Amino acid sequence: MIEWIFYFLGIVFLVMLLKSLILKPILFKEKWQSGVMYGLPTIICFLIFFMLIYSDYNSEQVFIKNKQNDYSTTAWQPPRVSGSETAVQPGSANYISIPVPQSKNLQNGLISLQNDLNALQKSMGMAQSSTTTAQTTNVNSKQQAYTDANGRPAIIGDPIKKTYIIPGSANYNTKLKNTDNDNVYFRTEEEAETAGFKIGQ
Repeated sequence: MIEWIFYFLGIVFLVMLLKSLILKPILFKEKWQSGVMYGLPTIICFLIFFMLIYSDYNSEQVFIKNKQNDYSTTAWQPPRVSGSETAVQPGSANYISIPVPQSKNLQNGLISLQNDLNALQKSMGMAQSSTTTAQTTNVNSKQQAYTDANGRPAIIGDPIKKTYIIPGSANYNTKLKNTDNDNVYFRTEEEAETAGFKIGQ
């Protein structure tokens, strides 16, 4: 910043010198006096200006050289990965898809999801196997879910009589073995009654 002050003063003295030599002297009677009194400050200001510019340039070059030396002598290296690298294809991963059936309300959907999760755990050997699992998810017994060991619905519905039988009933095993008619199956009594079935014997 200071070098530009000397540059501006040099310009002012140069203008005064030229005006004094070409037209008439400023503040002096003789032109040679103006030439000396304005010429010397002009030369000094421009010399100081160029010296400061050169000094800034040199200090900048020294700074850049020092930085280059620092970078070339430093032991820092970018991190490298050791060991073998294996690219993983997105299609090679195994995904488990758990179907969530469409239910009339959110609670039925959550019950179905829980039953599917239980079936998945059983198939992986994480739960004890049993022929029928009855799980109470609500105080209301109509929402109690009945599933078999594979997680399939265990309430049997007779589409002809429009009745259903829950596991543990007297005729349940007989009805289960009877394959003459096309039975339908439900997870909860509520699902069966929603479909128009009534409890049977």
